[in-house]
Amino acid sequence: MASEATTVHIDDSSIRVLVTTGKQLRKHATMALDPGLVRDGVVLDQDAVALKLRQLWREQKIGTRRVIAGISGINCLYRLLVLPELPRNLLPEAVRREAGRALGVSMEQLYISWQSIPSLKGETLVYLAASPKNAVDAMVSTLRKAGLDPYLMDLKPLALARVSTEASAIIVDLQPTSFDIVVALAGMPEVLRSVSLSREATLEEKVPIIKGELERTISFHNSSHVDKPLEATVPLLVCGDLAEHEDTWSLLIGRHKRPVQALLPPVDIPEGFPVCQYIANIGLAFKVLSGRAVPIQLLVNLNALPEVYRPAPRPPMSQILYWPVLIIGIALAVFGGYMNMNAAPLTSALRAQWESLNQLSISKGAQSRAYTEELEALRGQVESLEATAEQTTSAFSDTLDELTTGREEINADLALINRLPAALDLDKIKHTTESITVNGWGDDESTVFGYARQLRESGRFRLVVITDMHQEGVETAFTIFLAK
Repeated sequence: MASEATTVHIDDSSIRVLVTTGKQLRKHATMALDPGLVRDGVVLDQDAVALKLRQLWREQKIGTRRVIAGISGINCLYRLLVLPELPRNLLPEAVRREAGRALGVSMEQLYISWQSIPSLKGETLVYLAASPKNAVDAMVSTLRKAGLDPYLMDLKPLALARVSTEASAIIVDLQPTSFDIVVALAGMPEVLRSVSLSREATLEEKVPIIKGELERTISFHNSSHVDKPLEATVPLLVCGDLAEHEDTWSLLIGRHKRPVQALLPPVDIPEGFPVCQYIANIGLAFKVLSGRAVPIQLLVNLNALPEVYRPAPRPPMSQILYWPVLIIGIALAVFGGYMNMNAAPLTSALRAQWESLNQLSISKGAQSRAYTEELEALRGQVESLEATAEQTTSAFSDTLDELTTGREEINADLALINRLPAALDLDKIKHTTESITVNGWGDDESTVFGYARQLRESGRFRLVVITDMHQEGVETAFTIFLAK
């Protein structure tokens, strides 16, 4: 089934929404924003923008509330960190410490998001992105006021880079109040710049500003990579307002010889679709498409939504099951005791009656067969009640013992199953006397294979098999069958 995505990107001048199914662009809509509602990507009037969002959802009859949100790259920072090879559980703290040193600014006003990049043995490469807290907080608050649920977030420059089918390219996107420049080489975003512009500036006034910033960006990259400067064959891909004005392309590169072309996404573009306006939205949608669906070259696909806004992690299944099992065991024990208490007075009364009749029988002799028959009947009732009470007590004792033993076995199984790698979460566990089925998500297939190998090497399970593994968004969903 093709991945579905609803993306929303809000800048200073408009709200843009795009609904996709796989490579199909199903629905799109734009709503202009009055000046002052958003400035430099920061929503200043949350109520007004939320009202616009609700109106857009209602008019376009958009069914889903789960969205992938894009935020401006203005005032964002990016770094590639090189760390020693570390266990996964130590990596988050190491990244936080190194981020404060590498960024050189106070971390109190920033959210950081990061992703491990394949690297040489003995080292860990981490791509780090830092975004202003005021911009992210305002965006999430606005979306939630509109009744939307942002479950993924990305920075606009990274979304632009994800659209390109070129492994190496320079991307320039011009919008009414800002422009972005991205230098991506071998699938890695090397340099990213986002600059605000005056809303009143004309295209003729904006082009020299973009050209100057583009030259500074290339010079900065070349000065940082003296041994491997940016080659002239790396294309310049333009989008936004620039894509509609081909006469400005030669002005951007000046006397430098570099191929220039419009940035066209690898999707099925319907006739009349204003692709230049929705490049950022398409890049956001590509976050949940696999490389088999579109030829995505970018290696970075981090979730910029801060941890504080993500759903709380699920508690271990052993904690969930412990109290219900314990309560059931106590209830059975109390019920068994209650049955014994009810049987005891009746047993004592019948025994006293039997003894009284027995004494009367001895004193009177065999005066009446009726007395003897009644005596035998009462004796049978007493023995039957005693046997029933004993069986009931024994049955409840056995049941309680079985529950205790079963609980200990379940807890031992779950303790082992919940010994998770840091990049893996469980969804549900189905436990029977013969087998266990585990469902969950991981960052990638290697994490799931490592978890299955960990369970197999424990020796507790007779069989460990991955029965299903598929991609759901940016995560890998899996099902593991364990035979006991």
